[in-house]
Amino acid sequence: MKNAVTPRPTKQVSRTAYVVTHPVGAAENKIIDVALGSGGRRRTAGVGRRSSASQAAAGVGVRAAEAAAALEELTRLMAVGHQRFTEAQRLLVPEPDPVDAKPFMEREWARRKTEARWWQRGRQREIRREARDYGERRAVDTYVRAQRDQQERQSLADAQWDDLCRGERSAVTTAIFDVFRDSPSQVVAVDACGSEATIGVLLPGPQVLPEKMPHTTPTGRLSAKAWPKTEFNEAYAGLLGAHLVAASRRTWAAAPSLMQLRIIGLREADVRREVLFDVEICRADGGWNSDDWGASVLGEARRGLNRVGKSREVRAWAEGDLSPDVPLLLRRSKRS
Repeated sequence: MKNAVTPRPTKQVSRTAYVVTHPVGAAENKIIDVALGSGGRRRTAGVGRRSSASQAAAGVGVRAAEAAAALEELTRLMAVGHQRFTEAQRLLVPEPDPVDAKPFMEREWARRKTEARWWQRGRQREIRREARDYGERRAVDTYVRAQRDQQERQSLADAQWDDLCRGERSAVTTAIFDVFRDSPSQVVAVDACGSEATIGVLLPGPQVLPEKMPHTTPTGRLSAKAWPKTEFNEAYAGLLGAHLVAASRRTWAAAPSLMQLRIIGLREADVRREVLFDVEICRADGGWNSDDWGASVLGEARRGLNRVGKSREVRAWAEGDLSPDVPLLLRRSKRS
């Protein structure tokens, strides 16, 4: 009864309060803490003792609904950094099922039964016996052909798997493009050989973040306001870190031969693609198993994120600061 009479906005904000107190992962926790102002102005003791239900009820309103929607969108965007991917495995083509002879027998009998009149019982039995023999032969032949086809497909799959494990260029390139086909970030260039690969990943711009920032007021109400520049840039940097860790996981899973990976983060500009980061990672480091690893790499690498000003804005690298081979990759990515 309580659930039935509770207003829908109150239910939504209550669920949002649960998201805040039970974050999906450390990356969201950090961003949501910044957004909601944890570590900001200290609340009064009375506000701190409020139950989550009373806070939700106090926050019901337009701004609370906007805050709930913004929190949900932030969580959805950052979820890319929690994804895990199944390692590529050798494809096993299943054995064909045994072939039933009965359909062949019935069709053969239907075709030949008019060869004997109804009173010619001996001839009818002979035709049935011949139809049965015919059906059994056809079933065996069909099964043998299916086995031969299965063996041919298995041989092709084994050859492709061997190429992938050896790091053959076309096999690795195809595997990486395939695994990113349904990804939020798009691979636009791949240069792979042996145990090393360079990939160019097209990343979202800051406009994908919610229009308003969710936060808690000094009285404990859930609300929404315009993003301060510093918090906005911090949220965008965290999103790029989530995409970096997701890109590394996808690539390691798709290509077992790769040990060294270079990921170049690209973003669409007005008439060209600009470079946000250019980092090198090693499978043996194992840091990519952590959801916060991407943000750490982008903060420490030589050509990680280029953050400037008091608000720590994320800016593209100038062409003169990039490696000489990057312009070639950018030209190649334009054809993708």
